Amino acid sequence: MDIDRGPPASTSDRAPRTGTFALCSAPAAVPRGAASLAPNRIVPLPTLICLAFATGIIAALAGRVELRVSPRPALLTRSFMAYMVFATLVLVPIAVYFYVFHGDWFLLYTVDVNRIPSALALVGFVVLAMIGAAGFVLGSVMVRGQRDTLGMLLVVLAVIGAVGIGVLARDRLMVVGTFAQYEGNFGLEDFSDGPLVQGAGLMGGILLVGILALVARLHVSGRRGD
Repeated sequence: MDIDRGPPASTSDRAPRTGTFALCSAPAAVPRGAASLAPNRIVPLPTLICLAFATGIIAALAGRVELRVSPRPALLTRSFMAYMVFATLVLVPIAVYFYVFHGDWFLLYTVDVNRIPSALALVGFVVLAMIGAAGFVLGSVMVRGQRDTLGMLLVVLAVIGAVGIGVLARDRLMVVGTFAQYEGNFGLEDFSDGPLVQGAGLMGGILLVGILALVARLHVSGRRGD
């Protein structure tokens, strides 16, 4: 005996999906202010790494007077000590700020920061400072070899790389949220509408002022022979 089951239920009559599947299938709103994402406010980790390397070379170029007359290794010069003060008080705190308050965005949503052990994050901050130190050592070699132009070329290339990363990762950087929100494509905020834009602008300004202060300090110290 055939039982009349009736017409199949329509999509609208079915119970809505809940949980993870519903979150993953929910479409994200299109950001309204995406076009206002300014390259000079983009400071994700890869960009900061490029800038750390560039500032190391810049510090060596600014301290060329001491590096050329001092018989000491580059890592024992006052110029290097000044750079490490900059890295400790400016560079690393900026990285810590973005990691703590906007960690998933800072890492370009490549990994969930909640899964990163604190010890590993601490090692990452140390590595960032070491990258800057490596830039200083490389810059000092060029300064002592009378190859300042090559050093400036490397600085330009590093800055271009920093900007290029922001351009290539624009789709990721124009939205702000957690790793789960990005992967599930839900609940993301526009970069220009959230608090990150103010934080990024402030951190970018602090970084610029820090670099200028470092260069001025090394330049004046070199002229005085300190």
